[in-house]
Amino acid sequence: MFPCIELPKSFIKEKLTGKLKMYPLTKKGITPLMIGFLLVSFAVAVSVVVMNLGSAEVEEEAECAIDIGLRFSKIGGEEQVCYDAAKKIFSFSVENGININVNGIVVNIIGTQKAESFELNDAKMGKAAVYLGRVPYDTAASGEIRQVKISPKIIPQDEEEICIDQAFVVESVKPC
Repeated sequence: MFPCIELPKSFIKEKLTGKLKMYPLTKKGITPLMIGFLLVSFAVAVSVVVMNLGSAEVEEEAECAIDIGLRFSKIGGEEQVCYDAAKKIFSFSVENGININVNGIVVNIIGTQKAESFELNDAKMGKAAVYLGRVPYDTAASGEIRQVKISPKIIPQDEEEICIDQAFVVESVKPC
């Protein structure tokens, strides 16, 4: 059928005599290089699994785990928040704390007739910075202001997060 081809056997040089001796390749096994590759692959796989489990645990438990310290600015002991009925503008001034940069804020104004929400993405504040904000609000359409709630937006890791638990509230808005 098929002609038999004899494969060459390996030759190993003896250290003492310097002669070549023939040894058949009968041992089968894993080379040290393959063992190293398998160990590195296994370590990478285990570390990926552990990191995924760790980040999932942080996301489930953390709801703005850092204290932002965002609050209304005070001048002369009074919070800087007011409503201009003639211009139909709600004005406020907020200060960021020293722990983290703020990437924006969400302003919720609850009126007697309806509630309105405004997302201010231009309200980026560094640490210990101040932002002067103006939001259009019509008391004829939404009613008198009963409550204003301002929530900070931060990026703790790679996702933007709105920190509702660190929002601050004002219920008595003076006229400008």
